[in-house]
Amino acid sequence: MSKVKIGGYELNIIEKENLVNNYEHFGEYSEVLDEIYLDKNLSKQKKIETLMHEILEAINCLYKLNLNHDKQLCILAVVLHQILIDNPNLVLNVYDH
Repeated sequence: MSKVKIGGYELNIIEKENLVNNYEHFGEYSEVLDEIYLDKNLSKQKKIETLMHEILEAINCLYKLNLNHDKQLCILAVVLHQILIDNPNLVLNVYDH
């Protein structure tokens, strides 16, 4: 099981079977359980994009940002995913300098 730390919270990242089929979601964030769920059957690329989305959902919830889901949060998730995929060494390069 993977984990991600956001502020003072540690969230478990759990892959679940049939999340898309049963709930029509690629992923979900549970504020109550401090968990992010990703559909196990997604492609690697879709899992990463969905993870970025759910991390932003958690940030939005934890910090009460009130981001609009469709107009802001979804777009930010796609752009963040693109930046991380297109620049895989970005953070490492910054720390090396």
